[in-house]
Amino acid sequence: MAFSVRSDLQAQAEMLTFLVVSHLATKFATGGWMSVENTVESSAYWSGSMQRDEDVVPRTMLASSACSIAEAIERETGLALNGSALATIFDSNLRLDFSSPTTRDIYDRCHAYLLTVK
Repeated sequence: MAFSVRSDLQAQAEMLTFLVVSHLATKFATGGWMSVENTVESSAYWSGSMQRDEDVVPRTMLASSACSIAEAIERETGLALNGSALATIFDSNLRLDFSSPTTRDIYDRCHAYLLTVK
């Protein structure tokens, strides 16, 4: 079943949000951004957990944008995703919790980014 452009954009923004959050959490925990390998693993994890069989090329293109968005968020907001902050971003099933203001802000930034590159 093909997704509409709107739902596809939403799914891409959600995946990009997950990857940006992962970068920010890694930066807080280790002092550095995720490696390419970790970014690829995270994107594969997201696709599997959301039961989405994304094409590798679009997934890779999204993954390559995640670090620069995370860097911009950190630079502009000083956001540090420590343990308590992460607890508000994910629900008990380790899925993004969009009732969290932090999650919604990151999602909005990712969605806006995708609109500029489409």
